[in-house]
Amino acid sequence: METHIPKPVIYIYKEINVGKFKSVKHYELQGEPTKEIELTKLINISEDRQFAKSSPLYWLKIHDGKKWVNPILTGLFKTELSSIFMGYVGKKEHLIVFGFIENSNTLITYYFKDYYTRHLILVIDQIFYL
Repeated sequence: METHIPKPVIYIYKEINVGKFKSVKHYELQGEPTKEIELTKLINISEDRQFAKSSPLYWLKIHDGKKWVNPILTGLFKTELSSIFMGYVGKKEHLIVFGFIENSNTLITYYFKDYYTRHLILVIDQIFYL
């Protein structure tokens, strides 16, 4: 049985404070945020420091207007493609796929509301044909 893959909400982030921090990159949303996604206008991506058993490559934090906080989101895990990473929101309720481009200066997020899969082949195919 084929599962319908919903159309993702797409956001593009550009790196700010380039080169200021060694293991953390800060990104700012390009365009206006919508209520459809749990990410904020500012996010940061930090390298994993081997404190979690799940061993993602990166962690995401959002900015609540005053400070950096951990969202209800897992770490970012590698996929078959070197610049594409995946995570999920909640208890595997919503899939989120991150694509780093332009030497990691630009981050594209694909948020699949009410959809999660561990098999990303079809999802990645859909992303590249949007």
